[in-house]
Amino acid sequence: MGAFQGQSSQASSIDELLRRMDRGDFDLVAIGRSLLSDPAWVKKVREGRLEELSGFNNQSLATLV
Repeated sequence: MGAFQGQSSQASSIDELLRRMDRGDFDLVAIGRSLLSDPAWVKKVREGRLEELSGFNNQSLATLV
């Protein structure tokens, strides 16, 4: 909900996410805001180009309109 109030977020390390996924904390991870900010997100993660990931900002929501 913070995104609709103009809050931004920066890309962060995926290590904690992977640790928790391996531990079985959850089965599914939503990456919607990441894809709005960076349509190449999946390709960059797959190729290990994590330093190139873009953060989310509220202007990214304009792509939905």
